[in-house]
Amino acid sequence: MSAGYEAVHARRSRLLERAARERDELAGLLGAWQKPLGAIDQVLAIVRGVKRSAPMIGMVIGVGMAALAFVRPANIGGWFEGGQAVWRLLTGRKRSAARRSDQREEPTAEGGAK
Repeated sequence: MSAGYEAVHARRSRLLERAARERDELAGLLGAWQKPLGAIDQVLAIVRGVKRSAPMIGMVIGVGMAALAFVRPANIGGWFEGGQAVWRLLTGRKRSAARRSDQREEPTAEGGAK
């Protein structure tokens, strides 16, 4: 081997060690930013999703308001209950086996139901 080749090989080794050292330092500096940048990425993904589905959201709100206007609840509470019913209808969810407030059993002195 020539002396020039050995000099180039030695310089290359030093440069690789320096690059590894600087990479580790940079990773340490950027490590503190990893969590906040991840949160920003998630928010941006949500915003993009909302932008893509904005026409659908507008249509759903319009249909819901039209349905509520057709039913014409007497007060705000009626609008809220109607809105929930329309939302469940549009999202395909049915009311669970949970009882309505007027069907709930009153607790006894022992803490249980009648």
